[in-house]
Amino acid sequence: MDLETTRTKAEAGDVAAQAALGNYYATGQRGRIDLSQAVKWYRAAAEQGEVRAQYSLATLYAEGRGTPRDDRAAVKWFYQAAQQGDRMAQYSMGLMYANGQGVAADNQEANKWFQLAAQQGDAMAQLKMAMASAKDSTTPLTPEQLAAFYLQAARQGYPQAAAMIGSMYKKGSGLEQNAAEALKWYSQAADQGDPKALHWMAVSYLNGDGVSQDLSQAIQYYTKAADSGYALSQYNLGMMYVLGQGADRNEEQAVQLFQKAANQNLPVAQRQLGAMYESGRGTAQDLIEAYRWYSQAAANGDHEAARSVNALSQRLTPDQIKVAEARAKAPKP
Repeated sequence: MDLETTRTKAEAGDVAAQAALGNYYATGQRGRIDLSQAVKWYRAAAEQGEVRAQYSLATLYAEGRGTPRDDRAAVKWFYQAAQQGDRMAQYSMGLMYANGQGVAADNQEANKWFQLAAQQGDAMAQLKMAMASAKDSTTPLTPEQLAAFYLQAARQGYPQAAAMIGSMYKKGSGLEQNAAEALKWYSQAADQGDPKALHWMAVSYLNGDGVSQDLSQAIQYYTKAADSGYALSQYNLGMMYVLGQGADRNEEQAVQLFQKAANQNLPVAQRQLGAMYESGRGTAQDLIEAYRWYSQAAANGDHEAARSVNALSQRLTPDQIKVAEARAKAPKP
């Protein structure tokens, strides 16, 4: 079914089309990722009782992707899906109780949900229980045992497990080091919209690691990861636009990307945003904003930014520095 037909059916209230449209926007199938649209259509399907849409909507609320983070809303939708027997939602309910997210922390209640999911063969829940058992016996799971659980979980549809398997193949931890296998599993997770996997697919194409170098593919994967809110991809994509690498040079677009990553407290993005304001590249020159972002990067441990703070302080008045410092302390949007 093409996108327009799916949209028409979704707007008419077809629950399957609403869920499909949510998946389309969440994973970027044949287009850009748009998590706000994913939230909209997952919610429409979830309110009609569609179990996978309930789980997917809850996940976006729990991660604060496409919508402000809302642990209570996440619990609400995980619970509704879990009550319908969805094992992944049951596992997630266990996590919410274990971590005290949206509910009071309650290990007994967490174990109840983990057990329900594990009884249905959920590998992530089984891993949780195995790790708890190993902790009690003071014998930790080996990397090989961890890999076996993650492989099963990846085959069950957990994108974060597929990304973990990619990482384990890349590092040779628990699995024999194999760049091609790493790329395969990262690709599987990326196809499901996992931000970390999308990022590492971009890195692989940028560096020609396990695949022929392809800057246009790197741009595409970085864009999807950036649209998913992955700060390091936002920064890296911004740098590609600054350098004109794989795309036309676009410093205005770069500033927008640096801003998004800087708002997530990524120090290197904060420093680069400061540099753009200092030089007036991609935005109007603003030394107060430059000082603000340099100081935030320095506070987050960026030594190069600390040197820029010292240098720029010689060009600003004490009152201007006070304004910059006040902006740095203001809540981020």
